[in-house]
Amino acid sequence: MPPASPLSAIGSIINETYHQRQRVGCRPDTSTKEPDVPAAAIYDAVVNDLGFAIVSGHYPPGQRLTLSDIEEAHGVSRTVARDAVKTLAALGMVETRRRAGVTIQPRRGWHVLSPEIIAWRLAGEDRLAQIDSLTDVREAIEPRASRLAALHRSDEHADELLRLGATLVSLAERGLGRAPEYLDSDIRFHGLLLEASGNEMLYAMRGMVADVLRGRAVHDLHPVWPELDAVNDHLRIAKAIAEQDPEGAEAASRHQLSWVHREVGALGHAR
Repeated sequence: MPPASPLSAIGSIINETYHQRQRVGCRPDTSTKEPDVPAAAIYDAVVNDLGFAIVSGHYPPGQRLTLSDIEEAHGVSRTVARDAVKTLAALGMVETRRRAGVTIQPRRGWHVLSPEIIAWRLAGEDRLAQIDSLTDVREAIEPRASRLAALHRSDEHADELLRLGATLVSLAERGLGRAPEYLDSDIRFHGLLLEASGNEMLYAMRGMVADVLRGRAVHDLHPVWPELDAVNDHLRIAKAIAEQDPEGAEAASRHQLSWVHREVGALGHAR
């Protein structure tokens, strides 16, 4: 049997999963709904269990499964098993072929920025490596977005970034680095930063940034007392953007993300 996925943690991270599955054409099976259990919940549980089993290595690349294996392991209908496999195939995690069944695919082919895969990996043993990788991606996009935001921001963007930056500093100074208000302000700050860049491709990365911030919070990888120099970088970014200083905004963003690497590393080693 595959390991049970920590669904309570995953559920708090994935906030777009069901709608994304609708967009790729997958639907939960309504013909086998158990009493008082929504069909979508059964479907989600199967997808989560299979996805977590794949990212955790229980099902390694190259291993083959059948729909019958999935039906038996989860006690669901063929339709539910088939729809779950369709979702995983859309994420690049499995491949289906007639007479070959379902084949687990190597990580290089996964849609690693999807919220589902990010959540499953954050729930596993390699969560620190996952956060490190995602922070590398953030380092590639957020400093550039900060530079562009200084050139293209609206007055509304500038005012709200300044307000959010000041809120983060105030919460950090009171030891509220793990408070819901801190997480909410942090997500809104970085999402607004990408929006203010004026680049739709950068803005499309806001979901990934939000996922990793939520993941750090869920797994206690954000300090209660954040390093104030790092938190003040948010205010420095906002001020540089407000003052239309692209070099200053980019430098402050790079400095802030370098702190993220250090904070996650320190908290990970302390556990």
